[in-house]
Amino acid sequence: MSNSVQGGAPASRSGKRSRILLILIPVLVLLLAAVLILPRVVNLDGALRFFRYMGLRDKESYGKISFEAGAGNVYAGFDDGLLVGTESGLTLYSLDGEQKAFIQGSLPTPVLRTGGGLGLLFSPGSSYAAAVGEGGEIRMDSAASGAYLNADLSSDGYLAVLSSESGSKAVATVYNPELEPVFRFSSRTRYLNACAVNEKGSLLAVAGLEEQNSIYRSGITILRTDEPITDLDQENSGAVRLELGNQVIYELRFLDRSHLLALSQEELIFFNAQGEILRSISLRDSPLTDYSVSREGWVLAALSGNGGSRILTLDVSGEILGEEELQDRVLSVSAEEGCGAVLTELYLQIYDRRLEPLNRSWDTLAATHVVARSDGTALLIGSGGTRLYIP
Repeated sequence: MSNSVQGGAPASRSGKRSRILLILIPVLVLLLAAVLILPRVVNLDGALRFFRYMGLRDKESYGKISFEAGAGNVYAGFDDGLLVGTESGLTLYSLDGEQKAFIQGSLPTPVLRTGGGLGLLFSPGSSYAAAVGEGGEIRMDSAASGAYLNADLSSDGYLAVLSSESGSKAVATVYNPELEPVFRFSSRTRYLNACAVNEKGSLLAVAGLEEQNSIYRSGITILRTDEPITDLDQENSGAVRLELGNQVIYELRFLDRSHLLALSQEELIFFNAQGEILRSISLRDSPLTDYSVSREGWVLAALSGNGGSRILTLDVSGEILGEEELQDRVLSVSAEEGCGAVLTELYLQIYDRRLEPLNRSWDTLAATHVVARSDGTALLIGSGGTRLYIP
């Protein structure tokens, strides 16, 4: 009898597994069909926005943020709210207008950087800087030993700072997300004016000028932060050098761990960590109006010309993802994850990364800046206030 019972148990379990599989397989097929078909039939982003902003869409005060107006103000989306940098300090607001953090300081020409849950405000030529973390935590409120020249934040919170200090033309320092210094070198032969650091802080790129026979030349040097270096001219180092003639580099950005973007007065330059130029976009006949880099690495740029504008989206190698000619002048652009926002004199247009139009609003209320949000909404920023656009 016991042999009969033992022999029947596996068959019983096998039968149960078969019935479970018969139920699961159709369910999985339906789920796969939903994933493939529903995005073409239903606007999933719109559905998510409907539930997320249910009860908030028509709330008069939601998305309305008031702050001190100023021509030099700088803005960034941060911690599901808005960071505002002014000459008198850094403020973090929530979408309901609550002030979550305020750091007061003197910043004559404020520059704002965000990345990895950190928002940094500094002013070139000043030794003071302020930084705020998620939830409004004050991370920095102090003066450095030298004046800030430039700074950059990686997507995971590594910080690069260029400063001027006695005895050097420039000093570069990389800090980890805990704001502890992990790499430092002094440049005694070249003036440095722009920097960028990649994820994990493994690479530091610096741009600078040097004089040769009374002619200034520009170049970008990419350094490994795990390799000590005493000077940019040091031989037998792992440094990579990219010569760019006499054009000045204004900004450097890592688009991912091994691809970079440089902005000069003449072109947008896409290159890799081996110093190879992959593509350049000339700005000589079409000056750059504004540009923005998404956290996913693609670039949204607006160029002016012929009374209108040309907008482009480009991948990390500089390949064009989307391109469109507009009859209207672009005031501001912003990219966040898979969404891009373009603010013109007449309307706000939301695109995807390939410039496929998603939503448009004609109610811009004299906004001058836009901040895109990952869910397809956007903050319209005017003189001393904002409004949240929810498609």
